[in-house]
Amino acid sequence: MRLHPFELHEPGTVVEAVAVLARLDGEARIVAGGTALVPMIRLGLVAPDRLISLHRVHALRGVGLVDGGLELGAMTTYGHVERHPDVRRGWPLLARAAGRVASPAVRSMGTVGGNLAYAEAASDVSPALLCLEALVRVAGARGERTVPIGELFRGFYETALEPGEIITALRVPALPSGARTGYVKFCSRSAEDKPLVGVAAVLRLEASGSVCIEARVGLGGAAPTPIRAAAAEAALKGAALTDAAIAAAADAAAREAAPLSDVMGSADYRRRMIRVWVRRLLTDLRDGQ
Repeated sequence: MRLHPFELHEPGTVVEAVAVLARLDGEARIVAGGTALVPMIRLGLVAPDRLISLHRVHALRGVGLVDGGLELGAMTTYGHVERHPDVRRGWPLLARAAGRVASPAVRSMGTVGGNLAYAEAASDVSPALLCLEALVRVAGARGERTVPIGELFRGFYETALEPGEIITALRVPALPSGARTGYVKFCSRSAEDKPLVGVAAVLRLEASGSVCIEARVGLGGAAPTPIRAAAAEAALKGAALTDAAIAAAADAAAREAAPLSDVMGSADYRRRMIRVWVRRLLTDLRDGQ
């Protein structure tokens, strides 16, 4: 299918990009890696009059350490995040999730900012960033602001971004000392597909290794947006991590999910898989695997 005709703009700075986006003549869309937007245009789901490519805005790329936290430019690719030594050393959950995105070709093009901006429900990286309590920096005509990632996702392919705003960076706080992290995904068709269900978790245990001090559980493919499984986290906090306690937390995650049915699987099947994969991941983290 041929692409809908559009004007292409290639600004060199965020200020220029915001200015072009603010024009009122027709619909405009930001394109980063293009792995989400281009298929949507091909399928006729969107028909923008202007595309604003950020590939020349070099200030939006890169990984750095600032005040003990991780800084990610919005145009940083999954592949770069997966391989970066600072990410692998200090934020292995994020490296793990980025490394599970689709295929090497997609990871070399897709960007962390683009994925967040389109609020993909079946995202690999978003559940991890929810567990890591990342902060999302955005810029628009009225200046810059910071949005906690837990407030970014509003609905199915809907975010808290105001018209004319662009995601510019992410700030990921350091993990608590001794935290155990993990990410698993289940695909019903191909390992390179979007997750039918993705589960990220951060656990902090007492010195004995048996009682949970803190739990964070993020889910992808479990609702119209990526979510934190608050009921599962509450069930784990302060509990001895017995098989029964973990099963109860997995049940809680399945109950609070609101999955959608699609060609990959029904809502009921997704709910069952949430229960299975939350239990498996929590058990592995408890056992130090």
